[in-house]
Parts: sequence; C-alpha cells; structure tokens
Amino acid sequence: MLNQLATAATIDAPFASSSTVAPEDRSSLVQPQAPNRRVTLPGGVLDRSGRRYRAVELRELTGADEEVLCGQFDNGAQQVTALLTRAIARIDGWDKAIDSDLVSGMLIGDRDYLLLRLRQMEIGDRVHEVLRCRARECGKKVDVDFLISELPVRQIETLAASYSVPLMDEKGLQHIARLRLPTGADLEAVAPLIDGNPGAANTRLYARIVESIESFTTATEDQLRDLPLRLRGQIGAFIERTAPGPDLSIDIACPHCGADLSYSFDLHGFFLPSVR
Repeated sequence: MLNQLATAATIDAPFASSSTVAPEDRSSLVQPQAPNRRVTLPGGVLDRSGRRYRAVELRELTGADEEVLCGQFDNGAQQVTALLTRAIARIDGWDKAIDSDLVSGMLIGDRDYLLLRLRQMEIGDRVHEVLRCRARECGKKVDVDFLISELPVRQIETLAASYSVPLMDEKGLQHIARLRLPTGADLEAVAPLIDGNPGAANTRLYARIVESIESFTTATEDQLRDLPLRLRGQIGAFIERTAPGPDLSIDIACPHCGADLSYSFDLHGFFLPSVR
C-alpha cells in the first residue's frame, strides 16, 4: 500500500535477524514502542464561529484502507481525501462528522502533514529514493535518504478564514485582495489542469480562493485570467509564505560530480498508488 513504501523505505530492525538469544537474555530486549497517534496540525480546522481545532488522532491503517486507495480516483487529491477520511479517528473538541467534506476542506499543508505522519507511523521515519544526476556528463544514480522527522514544518500562529492582502500594481497603486488559503477541495478542482496547463490551473485556483479585489466583489475565472501577472504573482507569493505545512524541498548535490540535484519531494506520487 502507499505506493512502494514497504520496499522504498529503509527500516532499522535490529532484532529481525536469525540469530538466537538465550532464554535468560530475552527479558533485556527492548520491546518496540507503539507510535504516538496523536498529532497537532500546523494549521488547523475552523468551525463557523472561527474556533480552531488542531489536535488529531489517527488510527492504524488496515488492508481495507489499501483496497480503497487502489480503487478508482480521478486524481491524487481525491486519494488523499479518501485516505484521511478513513484514517482520522477524532479531532479533539470537534463534535461534527469526520467526513469527506471536512477532509477536502482542510488546508493542503495540513493534509500533507497528516500523510507524512501516517507514513511515519505505518512504515518508519526514514525515506529512501534513487535519483539520476541531471548533468549530461554524469547521469549516475544517486541515493537520497532523509528522515520525515527532520523535514521543517511551518506552523501558523493565527489561522483566519480569510486574509486581506495588499497587491501593488506597476504604477505603485495598492489594491486590497480578500482571499483564503487553498484546501484539498481546491486541489481536486485544479488537478485536471496541472499537467496540461499550469497557467490555467493557477487561474482556476485563484478564482476559487480570491473572494474580492476592490474593483470586483466576486472573482470569476475570466476576471482572474485578465489580472496582471504582477498581481497574480503576489497572490502566489502570499500563499507560499503564509500557508502552513511541511517544507518538501530536498537540498542535495550529486556526490559524483557536485551538480545541484535539489528538488521538491513528490509526496503524493511516492506514497500513494498511481491513479488509474
């Protein structure tokens, strides 16, 4: 399950060898500790009153979850929604249903964080990948190892349902945009466009998250398509520096030639079965 996890991860198993231990020594073996399944979201879930909920308990995954993940989905975002809807056992203080609507409405960074923690609990902390050096004169294979626990996670101190963001045009005039941070539902909506036309995907995303920009009180795709790139870029920059969640940037140089191989870790592609 969780595509290639069992084979791609390097897991320390010091007592998995075939050597025997004398009966009197067995009591000294350290028993494996059950993972702590309570986590704190870097962002959180807001209710209608603006109250924030962050403490989440995850349950152990089973073969039934694997079967669900290997089913039919249009995109990886839908897979994540299906998995987390099943995996979240409770959210402290939350008295409503934990269903797909709730999970798809969670911030993208919170969903990524939960997916990482699930992988850590079920398979282990260490991740192993094999890359090929992009330098034409090299092209050698490079082993990449990192720990999930060492990935930096941006926490957000104050979570709001929406934010006022000043945008500066080329004449130095300021325009106030009102927008919210992207959720899993937004990712599901733009997924069909990401590979074929990233610009169109951005337009659809901005049309979904921008509530208003001074001159218009409702944002449509046509209006966001006509928005100058300077202003669109400022919207994207605000999201990048504000949205909570794990930093999936992996900094690495080729050990053979020294070429920069830094990349953004494909969390969904590595952990989940390919969408069919």
